[in-house]
Amino acid sequence: MKRFSKYFGDKAFYKMALAIIIPVVIQQLILNLAGLIDTFMINGFSQTAYTGVSTANRFMFIINFFWIGLAAGISVFVSQYFGAKNKKGIIGTFQLGILLAIVFGIISTFLINVLGPEMIKMFLPTTDPEQVESVMFGIEYIKIIGYGAIVFLSSFMIATFFRSVGRPKAPLIAGVIGIIINMSLNMVLIYGFLGVPAMGAMGAAWATVLSKVAELIVLIVIAFFYSNENYAREIFKKYLITKRLVITYISKGGPIIINEILWSIAMVLYAMFITSGIYEWVTAYGYSQNATDIFFVYYSGMATATGVILGQALGEGDFENAKDYLIKLRAVMMVTNIGIMVLIVLLSPIILLMFTPVNSLYWLAYQLILINVIFITIYGYNVMSYYALRAGGDSIRTFLLDQLPTYLVGLPIVMLLSHYRVELGVNILIIFLASKSTDVVKLIFARHIIKKGTWLNNLTLDEVKIKTA
Repeated sequence: MKRFSKYFGDKAFYKMALAIIIPVVIQQLILNLAGLIDTFMINGFSQTAYTGVSTANRFMFIINFFWIGLAAGISVFVSQYFGAKNKKGIIGTFQLGILLAIVFGIISTFLINVLGPEMIKMFLPTTDPEQVESVMFGIEYIKIIGYGAIVFLSSFMIATFFRSVGRPKAPLIAGVIGIIINMSLNMVLIYGFLGVPAMGAMGAAWATVLSKVAELIVLIVIAFFYSNENYAREIFKKYLITKRLVITYISKGGPIIINEILWSIAMVLYAMFITSGIYEWVTAYGYSQNATDIFFVYYSGMATATGVILGQALGEGDFENAKDYLIKLRAVMMVTNIGIMVLIVLLSPIILLMFTPVNSLYWLAYQLILINVIFITIYGYNVMSYYALRAGGDSIRTFLLDQLPTYLVGLPIVMLLSHYRVELGVNILIIFLASKSTDVVKLIFARHIIKKGTWLNNLTLDEVKIKTA
């Protein structure tokens, strides 16, 4: 038993870890359930509207990960400064995060309105009237979403800050309120209630934007009036963004941002080539993703907890504890992963019924889900490895680990299979299975890089990199 004792923590460890994991998982679960209900409502309004909106969200997927990259860079520093009990560093990083949210929120609005419609047209070639209608719905939706970019990014940045200082309940409260408002407005604006005309995809977009405004207001209120640390009030008293912080953020956060953008682009390209522009494949793939996203929130919670817990330990200069925490967090993921797999297999058939009756699309979507289940443990291991590397600012190796297998292994295989699908007699299931080769390659390299310990860095010190004996 001593051999396995390193994988199990004491009561204090699990209390600390679960205090971060549970609120994040609950928030993400509620958010994904609300997104599922949104999709269900749009699908109920019109399947062509659903296809248009889901296609529009593929471009928003790229933008969202651009925002995640911006916030992840901020999170790395806030977590470490919090661990080092460096209040000036925390406030300076918070100021930088808000500044980035405003600047890149404006840039995002421009990108969404200019590039978004072109991306939708690329995914849905206008070869038949049904696709033409879907394109129109998608463009209506994405242009409205673009107006809320600053709000979305600001809300995301503040929520990330709260989690990084060990207060995940604040974004949970704001998220729940925003989701309730979103679902209520969806009923009114999509279908037309209370004297409001039915707006379809446009109604769904406005509901999303207005709910995010409400979420941001709640976060600001909590930050200013219900926070013992008073970080929010401090950001207006003195300018604390230092030259070193900006340079270090660019050097450590820059690769994270680029990595998130390239990864999201790769996922969009995967979806494009896996579905090969075939309408039935596009729809079934969308259904499968909607059904599995609910369960993948667990890995989001585990990854977030990994980044925050390890970041705080590294900020304290406690490298041995950081290594120990990672081993124990991985053990938690591996054990609980069995339950997640069982839930996906049992519940996804019920979730699919929200979108389609039991027909060929239904069974195709379920088969795609089962392929996901086979590789989900590898996905969980990999994503925790990324967040461990990020916590220590080892963003270059994170970038290489994520991108090289994606662009040199997975994508070329999927592109070839898609291009020669008729000659080879392969369908979407074979292409999707082949895409998972990326995760297997990442697993091999992740194990090697983590063991090297290059992520064990204290970024709060003037000497950015500290090597352990």
